[in-house]
Amino acid sequence: MLKILISLGIGFLIGYQKFLSDKMIAANSKLQMIWLLLLIFVMGMSIGMDPDILTQLPVLGGKAFIFAVATCIGSVGVVYVFSRIFFKEEKK
Repeated sequence: MLKILISLGIGFLIGYQKFLSDKMIAANSKLQMIWLLLLIFVMGMSIGMDPDILTQLPVLGGKAFIFAVATCIGSVGVVYVFSRIFFKEEKK
């Protein structure tokens, strides 16, 4: 975990100090996409090879759907409450 935090901190500092040229930023963007696609591919392989996950997929999908709906409803509710509290004078 410490390695991850150190890497994140160094990356943040490099980005914040703008040490990279536009060409390097474009190359970094392409590399990020390649690694992301590789990660998703490997995760899909892991899921496909695990027979327990495939048998539990309907239950996991149902839980994921409930979690997504609850998150959306909660987000809308919090935004509604905060907008009523902080933006009272703009409605007049």
